[in-house]
Amino acid sequence: MKYNFLILFFILLTSTAQASYCSGKNWQDTYQFYTLNIDLLNTHIDSYNALLSKVNLSDEDEQKSLDIKSAINALDELNIDVEILARKFDNAEKLWQLISKHCLDDDEPDYNNKAIENARGAEIGRTEVYDLLSKIASLRIYFFKLLN
Repeated sequence: MKYNFLILFFILLTSTAQASYCSGKNWQDTYQFYTLNIDLLNTHIDSYNALLSKVNLSDEDEQKSLDIKSAINALDELNIDVEILARKFDNAEKLWQLISKHCLDDDEPDYNNKAIENARGAEIGRTEVYDLLSKIASLRIYFFKLLN
């Protein structure tokens, strides 16, 4: 009898947890995480654009060489940050998909549709991240060619 009560309690607890996953708190936390990642992506794009223009700052060969080496180091750091951001967009997409599933289970079609839309937005963000990684790699190669 004691075990039956525990099993019933566990089932009720997990079903309550599932039902609440479409709640405002989870929605708000995921949305903040999602928008933070978008802001980080924009910051990283700005950093890339600043590095892109860095080569043309100096006419002296020695200073230009130092600027290029500095830019390569900055690109390496930026690449690491952007790779981390790619994983964050993966996580954001998974969170939106999870919320979508629970909203669908809770018969909340409007929230489900919005969560699906946000999951697609996270997928687009991840695509933008991969595009930025490709640009970073290309610019890095270009800078190395300038050094030689």
